[in-house]
Amino acid sequence: MKKILLLGLIMFNSSCIYLGHEEDDITDPFESSYKAITLNREAFEQSTVLLEEQPHETSGRIYVKDNYLIINEPNKGFHIYNNVNPKLPINIGFLKVLGATNISIKNNVAYINNARDLIAVKLNSEFNTIEITKRVKNMFPEKVSPDGFLPDLEENEVLVNWVLKTN
Repeated sequence: MKKILLLGLIMFNSSCIYLGHEEDDITDPFESSYKAITLNREAFEQSTVLLEEQPHETSGRIYVKDNYLIINEPNKGFHIYNNVNPKLPINIGFLKVLGATNISIKNNVAYINNARDLIAVKLNSEFNTIEITKRVKNMFPEKVSPDGFLPDLEENEVLVNWVLKTN
């Protein structure tokens, strides 16, 4: 009987122990853990450019066009490789397209998702010049944060990526 009473007393006391959680330790279920990266519409539409080769951070989809490999860097653009020698592909450039995750090429025109927009980009055969020939605004749905939230955007803002918030 004493053992049962002692066990009950221990269980009662342990239920009253404060675990010391700070308010900051608990994630607000109504707020994303990610920050929206946005640009105003004018700057966004001017941001697609052809640059010199860039280091890879992450890789997405891979596309093959003639003797070229085009490797997506999600939400940033596309690495372009000369693949004449498949044993030694040469990084020749980076097509910066914010918010991009996919590309399709037909007759030297690349069709790319540029965040919410669809753009048609005319490429030359050496991949050293580009020209945006068409833009269809708001063709795609808004990018949702990795934890499922939609951004709260101003009228002339475009979401191009999400990054984890830092404290």
